[in-house]
Amino acid sequence: MQKAAIPSYPKPEGFGHGASTDNDDDDSATATTSDFGTSSEGDHSEPQRFGDEDRSCCGFIRKVCTVMGPGLMACLADTDGPCLLTAAESGAQWDYSLLLLQLILIPILYAAQELTARLALVRGAGMVALLRMEVGPITAWLVSIPLLATCILGLVSEYGIISQMMEYWGTPVWVSNLCITAILIGVAATGNYSVAERVGLVLGMCQVIFFATIFMAEPDWGDMAKGLITFPIGNAGYAKLITANIGAVIMPWMLAYQQSATCNKGIQIASASESQIRDHLKWARLDTASGSALTQGVMAAMLISVAAARAQLGQSGTGSVDSVDGLVTLFTFILGGELQSKVLLTFAIIGACMVAAIVQTLCAAWTFEQAMGRATATELPDCQEEPASPIQQVGRIACSRPLFYGSYVVVCGGAFIFTLIMKNAVDLSVWTEFCNGILMPPVIFSLWYLASYKLPPKYQLGCGYRWLLFFVFGVCSLFC
Repeated sequence: MQKAAIPSYPKPEGFGHGASTDNDDDDSATATTSDFGTSSEGDHSEPQRFGDEDRSCCGFIRKVCTVMGPGLMACLADTDGPCLLTAAESGAQWDYSLLLLQLILIPILYAAQELTARLALVRGAGMVALLRMEVGPITAWLVSIPLLATCILGLVSEYGIISQMMEYWGTPVWVSNLCITAILIGVAATGNYSVAERVGLVLGMCQVIFFATIFMAEPDWGDMAKGLITFPIGNAGYAKLITANIGAVIMPWMLAYQQSATCNKGIQIASASESQIRDHLKWARLDTASGSALTQGVMAAMLISVAAARAQLGQSGTGSVDSVDGLVTLFTFILGGELQSKVLLTFAIIGACMVAAIVQTLCAAWTFEQAMGRATATELPDCQEEPASPIQQVGRIACSRPLFYGSYVVVCGGAFIFTLIMKNAVDLSVWTEFCNGILMPPVIFSLWYLASYKLPPKYQLGCGYRWLLFFVFGVCSLFC
């Protein structure tokens, strides 16, 4: 694959996007694709190039679809099961007092994600790959090990929440977990990143139904306005939920995922002009901004719905909503029936958990592959004959990148087995958020360092903006 470096800015030797660090001597490149790393059978289409200008309506739509996706999908994964429960708990305990925080976090989330898009498009490599290249393998592994842990813990939590939701329909845990594992492995078996992205976006969009529940819950808009200017910072419980909300929004694995996913979109910028690269960055930023606003909108919608329902039930500031059972009870009141509540929460929560599961599994596999010194190889082994069946095709795909697909299957299988052994995997949500909070500072400051000092001058963070982000990320880190 061609190295996705910008003109006149050489990449450090050993990490061309699309080649392994062990064999980077051959610069005769393969075509950039949108695959996980293997070309689809019979697909010899040209990669999307910035130089291919098409000003027609179809060309505009094609361009948007080519660029947008990773940021939106990362954000939809951000509002996974544990995050939705955090938003619900915020509304149950403090009514609307944490609503303003959801809005404040929109630009902070955007700023963090924009760094990943900037690094991916200009340097053409994932976060761990860049750390290994610029700082060294030890630093890359120091970030990779806890990042892998958060991905695995998060995946187990998604399994647990989906299983708990499906138990309302009489589905045994092992059946739910088997279905989740089959979907995850099936997505990877296609060998095509675009399939994973489309499936994830469709499932993740189920969350937007919570916007409708805001009006169905009939909140008191006056109380909401008062809540926007009420900040009981001195209360330990309030401060704890501030920390939980920050930790629930800036997920290290979603940042690592977005950078690697942007590289895997199959966009070639090696021969692009500066104006074309900036144009692409503009669309990537729009993708990130829309995702940031949407994910925080979903968090706010859950908070408002729960706070309004608790107020009408006379339970404001009392009790806790830390499980699916508590959500079912509240949404039964909002929707006027238990069946309606179960149906809505099944679609919304399972959709949120599944897109998060796809993102976490891909992130874990990409992280391990990059930490081992491999980027995204797209060449299929020359020694193999053309596959004669779908099974052979899957085998050929897996053999082309054994580190990626091997770790992907191990993560899925491990989560499946662990959730069968552990009675209530939802309890791991607390540990997951804790690990995310611990890992967030090194990840966010690694991205800040790379975007500040390891890009060409014209793409580096400006001096004022650089130190503003340093301050903002520092404040967020103090709460984690």
